[in-house]
Amino acid sequence: MIENLRKYTGLIIVVFVILFISFFFLDSQSVRNLSSGNPILKIAGRTYNDKEFNTLGSSSLELTSNLARSGDFGLYQFLMGLSSGATSQNDAAEKFFTGRMLLRQAKEDFGVLPGEEEISAYLQTLKVFAGPDQKFNSDNYRSFIEKGMGRLGLTEKDLHELASDVLAAKKINAIVGSGLGVDRSTITNNLALENQQITGNVAKFELSPFEAKIEPTEEEIKKYWETISDSFTTEARRKFTYIIASPVATDETAADPVAPESIADAAASDEVKKAAAKKKDEENAKRATALAEDRRKKQLELDTKVDDFLFNLEQQEGAGFDELAKTNGWELKTSDLFPLSNGPKDLAVKIRSSSRPGNATDALFLIKESSDPFSKISEAIAVGENQWVVARLDEEEKSRPKTYAEARAEARAQYISEKAAEAMKTAATEAVTRINLLLAAGKSFPVAAKDAGIADTKAFTAIVSTYRPDEATEPKNLFEASRNLDPGKIADVITESDRAFILYVEKREVIKSDETNAKIDGEIASRLNENETLAFAAWIATRTEDAKVEQLYKR
Repeated sequence: MIENLRKYTGLIIVVFVILFISFFFLDSQSVRNLSSGNPILKIAGRTYNDKEFNTLGSSSLELTSNLARSGDFGLYQFLMGLSSGATSQNDAAEKFFTGRMLLRQAKEDFGVLPGEEEISAYLQTLKVFAGPDQKFNSDNYRSFIEKGMGRLGLTEKDLHELASDVLAAKKINAIVGSGLGVDRSTITNNLALENQQITGNVAKFELSPFEAKIEPTEEEIKKYWETISDSFTTEARRKFTYIIASPVATDETAADPVAPESIADAAASDEVKKAAAKKKDEENAKRATALAEDRRKKQLELDTKVDDFLFNLEQQEGAGFDELAKTNGWELKTSDLFPLSNGPKDLAVKIRSSSRPGNATDALFLIKESSDPFSKISEAIAVGENQWVVARLDEEEKSRPKTYAEARAEARAQYISEKAAEAMKTAATEAVTRINLLLAAGKSFPVAAKDAGIADTKAFTAIVSTYRPDEATEPKNLFEASRNLDPGKIADVITESDRAFILYVEKREVIKSDETNAKIDGEIASRLNENETLAFAAWIATRTEDAKVEQLYKR
């Protein structure tokens, strides 16, 4: 089991967190819409039905995600441990359920059975139930039970059972990871490397002078193109007929006019003025509410029209796009053939979704035409604040390999760039050899670099791990490339896309702090926690494999 740990790193854990969050934000109805009572999974010889799966799997997975969103990392660890490796929403729910059933058996095996008092105390620590004072708020707790869990078909009892499993997982984490220690000296050395100030110099080579010296012949360009001709392709281009549907505009002119203050108003008592101002505020609030309700109704009307539009197109197998659009009063637009990188301006509007990046053009290029005529019709793409785009794919020009004539300029530029990069690195390597000889003779780095033919040098002083290099004059990884280099030495040539650097470290000093020991202790605790998490994931993976899980719903 422990051998499996080599497959994991701390970075993978972070990636798992991001992936799981994206799965959990999705609607889990597709998993829960199973009829109750049907066998769905067999785990370690025991059969579970879909009702059990919905309660302890898909709905509980979404519940755990909702709880974790407030920032309780222990819940993320629980999700990662039970669902690592999931590739889809349904897969995540199945892994979560399987892991949870195996965990429950392990609770009995290890004798880890949290009591009700421990469970209640744990629930009161969760951030999702905290009030403005960051302490447990019973009203928030009750509201979550009634509203947040009710829609999932779960009760307070299910929450307590989930808390019991989370607590047990934490304890079993510590048990299975107890043999994975952390070397304090290694942590101390690593922190010392991070907490240091470095002083030195850099010499810079620009790519452009080397590019200017390269004049490839026609034969060289063509020979180069022939070896990688498949990499030079045209962009696919598409032509669409589309509509951009907007709700009917709300009349915003019903705002309360500002009337001049009358003599009677000015002479009124403060109490009368206060009452009049309150009445005016109430009227303005009513107007604002009425306007918001009117906008909501008109948006719903538009949403229904767009939905009906697509339904009718599907019924008509994609035919009648133009006629139906005109019936709804929508303007029809037809584009020329265009590539994804240069679509019409009115399709460059961002998609109205927190989980879906890009703009309408990006979505239209995802259309996959099939033998079904309706496949040429896009989905309704939510854009802007309140609009919808629906389009029909009229024509497509597929991507193809470029001819030599089409690719020549691109191939020539790429050839020059590659040859110049090789020449630049060779020149920098040769310069390092010359500079080392001059340093050994007692010259300073700036003088040695100048004698080696490099005029562009720069000193840096007491940089630390949080230092942000000057992008114009310093390598992007300046601190990382310097942190392990002995003073008086030159690092390997640092090559970037259009330049190269020679890095020389003059001095390194460890920054001493009263907080050093506390930082070391914190880092050790973090590493131990990470080791336990990885061990638990490997342990669950082994138990899952031994359980010989059968997906009965696929039979």
